[in-house]
Amino acid sequence: MTGDDFGLPIHSPRLKRVFEHWWQARGNRLMPVWRDICPAKIKAELPIVWSFRYDATQDEFFGGIAGDAIQRLLGGPIKGVQFRKIQGADTHLFARAKRVLIKPAIFVGRGLLFRQRDRQCYGERLMLPFAGLDGRAGGVFGATDYRFAFLYTSGHESRGEVEYWADLKASGHLLPTRFWDGGCCSGSDAAEMP
Repeated sequence: MTGDDFGLPIHSPRLKRVFEHWWQARGNRLMPVWRDICPAKIKAELPIVWSFRYDATQDEFFGGIAGDAIQRLLGGPIKGVQFRKIQGADTHLFARAKRVLIKPAIFVGRGLLFRQRDRQCYGERLMLPFAGLDGRAGGVFGATDYRFAFLYTSGHESRGEVEYWADLKASGHLLPTRFWDGGCCSGSDAAEMP
């Protein structure tokens, strides 16, 4: 199965390959176990791949793997670092990661992905859940294909991130689009913030 088959609007070929590997690793389960993710199968995509393990006791995600491109974007390795320390005060990103894990759901975002200091990056982001060895929600795994350039000259993508959600328990039903510009949310499901 591909993102297209699932109804996901994934444009980046690199993100499509990450999704396809996740889908295959998943098998007939709701989400794959972390050990089923095989870096060798997505070797070309590793620079843009990242993961965060969830600790329910602390209600926090902790950094795992981060490819070279992600480390450059975030300023270094993320292993063991709290998600909220990496992402700063942006509570929306934490809520999004938790929704992907707990619902569970698939997230695709496109547009203005990241603002930090005087930098802005544009592109696509994919976020997928994975289970721990005990079968419970274990964390999030994903990839961010970005550039520090204006890829979008008009529409919501030029001002913020357009969100697409697929609920894994609802047979992969693609949920309505939501637009996030870092300060407000709009769209058909704007009232249902995670």
